[in-house]
Amino acid sequence: MVQYEWIPTKSNQKARNTVIVLFFGALALMLIPTAFPALPFRWVVQLLALILLTAGIFMTTRYLTKMFLYRIVGEGAELDLTVTEASSNGKRQVTVCRVGLSGIRRLVILDATKPEIEKEERALLKKSHTKQFDYRADLCPAKSILLIVEEGGEELCLFLSYEERLASYLAPRENEE
Repeated sequence: MVQYEWIPTKSNQKARNTVIVLFFGALALMLIPTAFPALPFRWVVQLLALILLTAGIFMTTRYLTKMFLYRIVGEGAELDLTVTEASSNGKRQVTVCRVGLSGIRRLVILDATKPEIEKEERALLKKSHTKQFDYRADLCPAKSILLIVEEGGEELCLFLSYEERLASYLAPRENEE
């Protein structure tokens, strides 16, 4: 039974602009060896163009053509958070994450105006070798949720888009054992 469902809205102007710059940069770098046939090490310029093109394709598929659906499902004390990845037209949906709310260890609200908090958290996660999964809809969101969860005896870190009601559902319960 679905208790809560939310699809974060995208404001991917930064992602869109970055993709445009990457594609035009790749095009320009591909044209340089054509314009200057005597250019030594032409393959280096073409390799850089290919890297820019690959980054542009990755950014397009990750931030412009996908959307995420967050759901709290279950009954009673057995609630789960599921994250479903869907294509922008909604035809293809794949559940990419399912964790029990009882396994939540820590929740941190990340704010873009305080980037040092996210840097500190990422440094701690890297030091502890915690697996990280980013399910945020935007490239640089104003606010997001960092969720530390224990699932299957392993600690995981999830980055989610922020919504006040979602954060209240995900807040760790102190009285649970």
